Amino acid sequence: MKNIVKNATRHLVSKAYETFAKGKKAISVISLPGDVWELENYVLSNRDFAYRFGTYYSLDMILVERDEVVYRRSLTGTHVGTPINVNAAYTINQYNVTYKNEVLNESHVKSCKSDNIFAWFDFCGNPTTENINLINTATGKNVTYIFTFNTAWRMDTNVDPELRHLASLGNKAIATQLHLNLLAEKLGLTLIWSFEYVANYAPMISVCFSNDVNVIADKSLNIMSVNESKKSKLTQRSNTPITKTVTVKRDLSAVYVDVKAKMNDDSVCAKHNVSVNTLAAVKAWITMGK
Repeated sequence: MKNIVKNATRHLVSKAYETFAKGKKAISVISLPGDVWELENYVLSNRDFAYRFGTYYSLDMILVERDEVVYRRSLTGTHVGTPINVNAAYTINQYNVTYKNEVLNESHVKSCKSDNIFAWFDFCGNPTTENINLINTATGKNVTYIFTFNTAWRMDTNVDPELRHLASLGNKAIATQLHLNLLAEKLGLTLIWSFEYVANYAPMISVCFSNDVNVIADKSLNIMSVNESKKSKLTQRSNTPITKTVTVKRDLSAVYVDVKAKMNDDSVCAKHNVSVNTLAAVKAWITMGK
């Protein structure tokens, strides 16, 4: 992908995985590949390298995609035909790789086969309580957890309340780091990196925590670049739930029949309870021969 910031971030994550994998007999990986699949391919290459040169480890990967369109696009050609995404097709077809059209949650972490878990929680959205609390799944495990969150959120109702409060005292990026770090310290996790960046015009923060001795010892991973002095402009939004308009397609076949039978407009509208605009649309479709 020709995006310097994203390429650099993925390289850092891959480097962290290489460090994490050293000396392991088994590893579980959790990620949100989206349309990219670079980390997932790197993980498989690392496993293959270990197998070829005598340091084999067992690997299982749990990959999650909430967007059904992206999910189906990634699956296209994995078994028959030409893949739309070659990296996705290659990864999905590997042994012990699970790809699910679901919202990532703690059940995915609990399904890991190994207690050595490397997870890239690349949400890129608001820091919700559910997503923040995934850090608690590190209990009793040897982990490296990487979180990615948007830092341009408004005071939305889905932002974690504690994080909201911290943001009101400083800014959204440092609030995200501090809130995660408070939870991490209780779990015995060490802050490995925390930095802000902008991808596709959206400000983000990447924060990594680990209790793995190899990752903690690798000082080249210690990147700290969060502006603590800037202040965020926060807007409190209403707690009134947002209701989305749902468009329901009506069966207008009976309207077509009556219009073609030359029934007058008022009678058609009254009989079928349709508006003048809908009737005009039906007539237009008839004129076009639809």
